[in-house]
Order: sequence, then C-alpha cells, then structure tokens
Amino acid sequence: MSEIINNRQQRIDLMKNLIRQLHSGAAEDQIKTQLETMLDEADYSDVFLMEVQLIQEGIPAESVQQLCDTHTRVLKKHLDLQETPKTIPGHPVHTFVQENRELNKTTGQIRLQMQKIEALPDDQDATAPMRDLQQALNNLMDVDKHYRRKEYLLFPYFEKNNLPGPPTVMWGKHDQARQMLRQTIAGLQETVTLTAAEAKAYNLLAVTPAIEAIDDMVYKEEKILLPTALNLLTEQDWYEIYLQSDEYGYCLYAPQFEWTPEGGVHKELKPVAAGGRIQMPTGSFSLEELIAAFSTLPFDLTFVDKDDTVRYFTPGKERIFDRSRAILGRKVQYCHPPKSVHIVNQIVKDFKAGKQDRARFWINLRGRLIYICYYAMRDAQGGYLGTLEVTQDLTEARQLEGERRLLTYDTPQG
Repeated sequence: MSEIINNRQQRIDLMKNLIRQLHSGAAEDQIKTQLETMLDEADYSDVFLMEVQLIQEGIPAESVQQLCDTHTRVLKKHLDLQETPKTIPGHPVHTFVQENRELNKTTGQIRLQMQKIEALPDDQDATAPMRDLQQALNNLMDVDKHYRRKEYLLFPYFEKNNLPGPPTVMWGKHDQARQMLRQTIAGLQETVTLTAAEAKAYNLLAVTPAIEAIDDMVYKEEKILLPTALNLLTEQDWYEIYLQSDEYGYCLYAPQFEWTPEGGVHKELKPVAAGGRIQMPTGSFSLEELIAAFSTLPFDLTFVDKDDTVRYFTPGKERIFDRSRAILGRKVQYCHPPKSVHIVNQIVKDFKAGKQDRARFWINLRGRLIYICYYAMRDAQGGYLGTLEVTQDLTEARQLEGERRLLTYDTPQG
C-alpha cells in the first residue's frame, strides 16, 4: 500500500513540476506529451490533489486559476474518460448534474441563435434576433444559484478537510463567468438597433466567451469536483446540503424528489441553556426568547470569533446576503470571493492590533442602499473577542422626512 501511495505522490510531484513550467511560460506542446504519459496511470483525484499542493507550496490561487483552463485542456483526453457521477434523484449531486444538463441545453440554444444571426446579410437589421438571444442569456443567469450552492454549501466541506485550494480557484472562475454574463447582458440592453454585421461582431467578442465559460465550468464540475466530493463527503454531509439547498434556489431545474441518506437521518439536538435563563449584566433571556429576539432584529448579524471562525448568524426572514449553517465553523476568509479576501484580512488585522474598532461600507444593491458595518468586539480589558458584522437596508429610512408622532401602522390590519 505504501508503495502505491508513494508512486502516486511521485506522479503528482512530476505533474506539479510540469505545471510549474506552464506557470513559468513554457509552451503547452512541450509538456503535453509528458503529462499525458503520466496520466495513463492517474485519475481525476490526482489532478485535484495537484492543485491543492501547488497552492500549499506557494503558487497563488489566482495563478492556479489562470492556469486552470490550460492544464484542463492538456489533460482533457484523460478527463473525458471520467464518467459523470451517478446518484439517485434528490441527491444534491443528482441535482447539480441535472442543472448542468439544462445549462448545456441553454448554451446550445444560444449557439443555434448565433448561427441564425451569422446567416443574415451584413446590412440586415438584427435587433429582433439579438433580443431573443438576450432572453436566452437572461435564462442562463440562473447559473448564479447553482454557483452559490456550491460556494456556500459544498465548498465548506473541502475546507473542513484541509482542501481549500481548488474551491478557491473554482470560486474565482465562477466570478469570471458571472461577470462576463452580466456584462454581455448589460451590453445588449444598451443597444437600440444592430445590423447583422454588428451583431456577429458582438457575438464573437462577448457572447461566445460567456457561454464557453459556463460550459467549461460544467465540464470541470463533472470530471473533477463532483467525483472528488462524492469520495470526500459522508451521506450525512450531503443530507445537510440537501436540507439547505432550498435557501438558495435551483438553476433551470426544480428537483421533484425527496431524498434521505441510506443510513437514515441523525436527529438534530436542540441547544439547551443551563438554568433555563441566560443571565447578562442588564437582564436575562430564556433561550427561546433570545432566539426570537435575534430573529426579530431589523438587520443582519454575523459573528466571527477571535480565531477568524464564523460562529453565528441571525436567521432573519429577509436576509440581505445569503447565509446557511454550512458557514458555521468556517474561516471567514473562505466566505468571501478571492478578490475581496485582502480587505477582510486587513480589517481583522487592524481590529486584532487595536488600531481600529469599526469599518463601514455602503453599496447600491438592486436599487437598495445597503449599509455594512464591522465592529471589533472586545472584553472589559480591551482584548479582542471577534468581529460583528451588521448589515442593514437603509433605503426606506433614508427617505423619511418630517416627523411621525401619532400611532400609524405600516401594514394594514390583518
């Protein structure tokens, strides 16, 4: 057994060396034959572990992200032999795969529409067929739900197993695909009329890269990520993902089947506060009252402890940003896209050093003014206990004028 493990690691080490050569700018053709020879004895998990180790050894996740398409292309002949994972209906992997089929179907429809436009005379008005194309692209934007379920429900299990690298790379690829898709749709919305010649140029410049990014992600999921996840996660892990998937919604496909793991469901224990009430300096709550109080707050709270681990979030009815129990126990750095992790690290660093106690941001999100404030939590001696994130929708408050001194309910009596 140790000989097999050693041989496998030697193979991964050799592949890493070749990937480093790609990183240094070597031409693909020079190393493709060597990689393919080694992969005659390898499988998809070797590719996954290779990415993990490259990141652990210092190659930035952003660089591995840039190389991801290159080494996937080099390894494609061998990855093609990897079958799409098969699970029973209702299982999260089955749902991911069915969504991928719908995504492929939609990108195929877009390509057919592009071919119709390509066949038009250059001087013909192509505004109407491009509007049909835009509708298909709008449907494709549903992929955001698919990606968020991966990011917030599946990726945390890789991190818990000390495999954060490849999900970080994949999250970056998600961001690229989403951005290309949004920019493509926005560009079409701004156009009034288009000749067929202009439409053909736009399709080549913007539409083609966007749909290729979606298709490439489908391929990487089914050939590398999902097979690895099936080996890594337990049935109970998948059941937790299944239970929380509704919170994020589904992509072009709605699962119609209930699913429970083969070993049955472990009953969740309800937390109990010692003594029945939780005593604090200014009063006390029963546990039920405390849960209700946090659920009633008109803003969202997320607590990250002194070790950068997410420990709590409020379960409000209308959260501004998605949260699921999968983030509990997760490092806060892994809860943000790679492009914003440096900001998170700077805030936490300054809070821990006592340089700052608050960091504020406000953004426009779907026409709403969202106020986000991070507070350093400290003990009586000023020691750092963690960070409290408070997120609030200020749209209506910002529009208030004058005074209201008489009792007036904002909602009609039911």
